[in-house]
Amino acid sequence: MSDSLSAEQIAQLFAAANEGELPEDPHAQTNRQRIIRTVNFSRPAPLSVAEQRRLEQAHTIFCRDTSVRLSHELSAPVELDVINSSQLTWEAALEEVPQPSIICVTACTPGETSILFCIEKTLVLRMIEHLLGGRYADTPPPRTLTAIDTALAEMIFERMLATLSPIWNELLGYELSLVEIASQNVAIELEPPWRPTLAITIEAHDESTSSTMMVLVPHTTIETSRKGLSDGPARYMDGREPDDEEAEAVRRTLRPISVEVRAELEPVGLTIEEVLALGEGDVVRLGIAGRACIAVGDSRLYAARPGLSGNRRAVQIVEALESGT
Repeated sequence: MSDSLSAEQIAQLFAAANEGELPEDPHAQTNRQRIIRTVNFSRPAPLSVAEQRRLEQAHTIFCRDTSVRLSHELSAPVELDVINSSQLTWEAALEEVPQPSIICVTACTPGETSILFCIEKTLVLRMIEHLLGGRYADTPPPRTLTAIDTALAEMIFERMLATLSPIWNELLGYELSLVEIASQNVAIELEPPWRPTLAITIEAHDESTSSTMMVLVPHTTIETSRKGLSDGPARYMDGREPDDEEAEAVRRTLRPISVEVRAELEPVGLTIEEVLALGEGDVVRLGIAGRACIAVGDSRLYAARPGLSGNRRAVQIVEALESGT
């Protein structure tokens, strides 16, 4: 079909124009529709995908180190994992914090910026109960924090920040320190409601339950040291093997940790019937005489020979076992 107009069609167009009834150009309508975009202003994204990923990986390192320390201190296996990171407004990020939570206002120095470190209140109370001599596995009833609770909660946050601060220092050049803790987020006005914020969500889970932690990082905190996200030290994020200096730093951190070491005699297998039939005075013959092992947890590390050292029972290490780690 030709795009040219006949003399009659041209006359009709002039007549329609005089009456203000020009037809719409269908091509122009299509073009207008194509430039329409839906913008979600609650999801600002000043950070690139790579920068957001670096921050997420840095907190994954924090989760790994904190899991080891918490499992030892609480005498229970506790695992921390980064499960999400998203860029929101400050107002939307605060709404994502699970309630009730204990919120730690954390200063970033040098500078005058702050971040929020939030832990679900149930998890904080379980840790407090353990520090007071109770069992971490028990779930305490909800309560308002007393002065003692608040002091212990501050100690818990300070220990967490002591693990997170070196990672932040290497990535962004900041040292983290506790300013104050609060049990409600309605009064936390560190930033204007519209300010872009990175929200990193961490799950803390054990054998019976799970809780949520969140780190809220205003974009202004990142912007002043953003260069470290693109070309700064990356040994926490690039997945390569640690060098000798890093390995020694890990060993220095782990050396003071106490572990239970057991000496086990050569085991022997019994049926359930034989175990139920045992009584006072019965003798259970174990394995070969003079054979034992040194074990830590579920790992058998060394073959050993039982005996005496003075008037105390002792074992002498004979050789390392291939299954030991």
